[in-house]
Amino acid sequence: MKVKVLQGFVEHSVKVTYLGKGLYGCRVYVNGELNGEEVVYGREAIGPACRRLLRMEDKCGNLSNFADRARFRIGEKEIARKKIENESQ
Repeated sequence: MKVKVLQGFVEHSVKVTYLGKGLYGCRVYVNGELNGEEVVYGREAIGPACRRLLRMEDKCGNLSNFADRARFRIGEKEIARKKIENESQ
């Protein structure tokens, strides 16, 4: 599979497929075409795998709001919680 990079602003979509025996396939589509995929074991690994794929899309120049949020979403709740705790003290 040839990965397309530096396409500018695109539309991303993510699809997850159960492959059997605890394996899941995570795929990222750019403008309807498959551009990245990863196979993970267990449901708990689906989210991090999709975020990794979307982060790579954003880093490679395939920009979208969906991919941009994947880069900054990790840790936002913890940061906000610590900020609220510090303000209340």
